[in-house]
Amino acid sequence: MITTGILYSQGIKMSDVLIISHPELKQDVDPKTFQSFITDQLFPELSKNGVGTSYHLFKADRGNEKGKFLLVRAIEKSKGGKSAGAGSPVDLVGSGNEGLEVLVSNPQAFTEYHLIGADMIGSLPNSGILGLHYIKVKKERAADFEKFVVDKLHPAVSKLFPDMQLLYYKAVAGENSGSYLTIFTIDSPKARDKYWPEGAPETDVLKKTFKPLEGLAKELGTYLVEGSYLEPSSGGAAAYWESKVWTDFIHSRFLQ
Repeated sequence: MITTGILYSQGIKMSDVLIISHPELKQDVDPKTFQSFITDQLFPELSKNGVGTSYHLFKADRGNEKGKFLLVRAIEKSKGGKSAGAGSPVDLVGSGNEGLEVLVSNPQAFTEYHLIGADMIGSLPNSGILGLHYIKVKKERAADFEKFVVDKLHPAVSKLFPDMQLLYYKAVAGENSGSYLTIFTIDSPKARDKYWPEGAPETDVLKKTFKPLEGLAKELGTYLVEGSYLEPSSGGAAAYWESKVWTDFIHSRFLQ
C-alpha cells in the first residue's frame, strides 16, 4: 500500500474527506491483474502529486458487494465544508488513467464524502476494514439528523472501542450526493473477529457495549427510513446502527 510518503501499517488513516469509487471490472479482466495495476503502477504515479492525500485499495470479503473492489482517496479537511473538487479518487491525466479505462467500465465514477461535525472529533483512527453501511435518512429530517450526529451519535460511538469506531459521513458530490454513510472503522480482520467472528454468533463483548446505547439507537431509528436498518427483532446487538445494505471492505495490506 502506497501513500504520499506515509505508510499506515493498519491500512487507511481516516480523514475528514473521503472520495470513494466502486470500480466495475470489465468482463475479461482478471481481479489480480487489476489489483497489481492499482498498487504497482497507478498508486505510485498518483502519489507523486500533492501532500495530505493518500490512496487505498480495498476488496470486499463480506456483505452485499463481496468480491468487489473499492478505491479510496483520503484528503485533509476541505475548507468551509465545500467539495474538494477532486473528482474520481484516481483522477489523473495521462497513462495511468488510460490504463484504468482498459480495466474498468466506470473509471470516473466517484462519491465525495465529508465527515459530519469533523471539528468536534479528535484524532481519527487507522482502519484495516471499512464496514460501509449505506443508511437511508428521511429527507425531511436530514438537517436534524446531522445535528443529532454531532450532538449525540459521534460523542457516543466515534470512540466505541480502541479498535472499532462508527463514523458518519455525508455525500457532497458525485453519484450519491446528498446521501449518508455510516463507516464501521475496524483495525484489522483479527479485530473484527472479536466482535463478528466468521460463521459464528456475534460476541458478548459486542452485546455488552451496545446494550447501554439502546435508547440512542431507538432515537436514531426515528431519522431512518423504515425497513432500511437492522431491526431489534433480529436480535442483533447493533440493531438500528447497521444498515441492511452494507459491505465490509478489507484493505489491500491484508490481501493475499
